[in-house]
Amino acid sequence: MQAVESQKLILYQTDLQGQWPESAARAFAAQLPYARRLALRSAHGTGPASLAGIALALRALAELLGRTVRPGEIVFAHGHKPRLASSLAASPVVLAGEPAVARAEIPRGDEGTAVDFSISHAGPWVACAALARARVGLDLEMGTGSRIADWVVREAALKASGEGLRALHEVEDLIEREGQLRWRGELWYLRRLEGFAGASACVVSNCEMPAVERHAIALAELFDS
Repeated sequence: MQAVESQKLILYQTDLQGQWPESAARAFAAQLPYARRLALRSAHGTGPASLAGIALALRALAELLGRTVRPGEIVFAHGHKPRLASSLAASPVVLAGEPAVARAEIPRGDEGTAVDFSISHAGPWVACAALARARVGLDLEMGTGSRIADWVVREAALKASGEGLRALHEVEDLIEREGQLRWRGELWYLRRLEGFAGASACVVSNCEMPAVERHAIALAELFDS
């Protein structure tokens, strides 16, 4: 399968160090599907990071689609990466700064949407990467050693494919060559990300990412609509 055209990567990130905006976070969480709210409450210490990731995803998707994306439009299916609701995927997509593009003209990823996104968090860092007309996977891990640097590539590839840890055995011997990966008969591109102190980060996609549009959101503003 051929890789799709190169695109600009949209990246939103925040740092959880500081005063958690309790009231705004509670109001934001109330807009999520009931099952997701329960999952966040039962998360052992990762609830704030997961909630922050959803908030960042809404911003990244809004940047791509040129419209507000609401919390209820995100689907959380067990064993799969989050995605936009199928009702959105079935409608024409208007990418920011571009004319309307019919859904049938846009190569679809495994999640069935015209845009794809990936959330990751580690330590104080939370980030979301998003692309239009392509698949994307983001991984963040605390540490900067070679083993961590190798692992984030594999984890990001698993997320990009949509398989997650189900395909862990398939990436054990994954080899990077000049920013490219050949996996499952496809050509994948990777981009290592700086700017996460004490952590390693990598994005993998089936399209080239020559440019990154990066947004750092202050914790106090994270849940502003």
